Amino acid sequence: MELTLFLPFFLVLAWVAMRSPLHWLAATAFACFLQGASPFMITAGGRLAGMAPAYLLTMMGVWHYVRERMSVTALRAPVAREWFAPSVWLWAFTVIGVLGALFLPRVFHGVAHAMLSRGSINAAVLIPVAPGGTNIIQAFYLVLNLVLFTIASTIVASRKEGLEWAMKGIAAGLLCACVIGLYQWVGFYAGLPWPLEIINSNTGVGQFPNQMAGPLKRISATFWEPSLLGYSFVGCLGIFLLGARRVSLGLLALCVLLLSTSSLGYFGLAALVLTWLVSDRGSSVGFKFRVALSLAIVCICFIVADQLLLDGMVFEQLILNKAESSSGVGRSTADHFAMITFLESGGLGVGVGTTRASSFAATLLATTGFPGFIAFMAFAFTLLTALRRAGDRASRELQLGLTGFLIVWIIAIPDVVQALFWMIAGVAAGHLRAQPALAKTTEPEGIACPAT
Repeated sequence: MELTLFLPFFLVLAWVAMRSPLHWLAATAFACFLQGASPFMITAGGRLAGMAPAYLLTMMGVWHYVRERMSVTALRAPVAREWFAPSVWLWAFTVIGVLGALFLPRVFHGVAHAMLSRGSINAAVLIPVAPGGTNIIQAFYLVLNLVLFTIASTIVASRKEGLEWAMKGIAAGLLCACVIGLYQWVGFYAGLPWPLEIINSNTGVGQFPNQMAGPLKRISATFWEPSLLGYSFVGCLGIFLLGARRVSLGLLALCVLLLSTSSLGYFGLAALVLTWLVSDRGSSVGFKFRVALSLAIVCICFIVADQLLLDGMVFEQLILNKAESSSGVGRSTADHFAMITFLESGGLGVGVGTTRASSFAATLLATTGFPGFIAFMAFAFTLLTALRRAGDRASRELQLGLTGFLIVWIIAIPDVVQALFWMIAGVAAGHLRAQPALAKTTEPEGIACPAT
């Protein structure tokens, strides 16, 4: 085992997480943004491997979960729905994924063909399917996703303050990512050092903090690469900006996203804003107009600056001609190969960890087949539908955030290992589970109890 310079920071997070279930929620939500870091590296399968802080904190979460389930204190709010549709579908997706990882690579060994699950996505080569250690690792992460979701859901459902603590942790994590991202951008031009050994200490995964877009420094902040920053920020913009939970933080995140040169983030944000304008019923017309106008002004300022300083290079290469770029061609080719794998497997997939594509939808079809694809989509649909029906402010914020994550995920993010999504999904599920019980235990205002 090799310890990293991130270890002292993780020990602080672990100490906070152990204090109480609410502290665990806040600490883990914050840790979800530290995707590129790991407190230690171990040798597994002949290579170094690390684990993101949020997944490591699930060990403390299990301890709190067991105590929470056994607790009968007055602080615990009665939960009306221990099981409901999103949880059932997520369990089904996990079971399908884990069993598929164990058996499908052996069933289609040498029969179907797939791209390597590791390495560059531009390596457009199909090889015969064969079982390997990556299948076990990815199956393990599927279980961790379920554990993270379940713990967050249980604590939020049983603690009245759970939702607020979780959202404070998410806000703090987003602010941290914004500050570090701005430091990365300014520091590059000012010649300031980048703490690679801390922020990007998980050397077992591909990380690209030094990427450039022509003369522009791309921002990855605390994430593996700019595209994953775009994924995380679009979801958070749904919560804090469009959901109006904390508009100032949302505007800061918007500026960092625009500076990041993440074309995936640009397309995802545009799709999310359009969805919000058309379908959201909770925001007033005036608020929608103000936000849309503010977004337009900020985007126009960035486009004008791009035209004046860079002759429109960013807008032309990262937006208008993205599909014709080497990255765009590589991504479309990877999705095409994933469909070949899907068809060769008869619609069953070849198991998680066997192959990958560019988009999450293509990866699901190629690895978990129709059964896993349907189970995940049913999980997402039932959760978003339940949030929409709930209609309260927190449900709207969470619905917009999860919609943003799913939009970007489906466009061009292949990995299921996204702790921030599973954390927020668990918080949303816990909020929904608690609502019926809270409604029954809350006396309507203005109705007096009859005299006895």
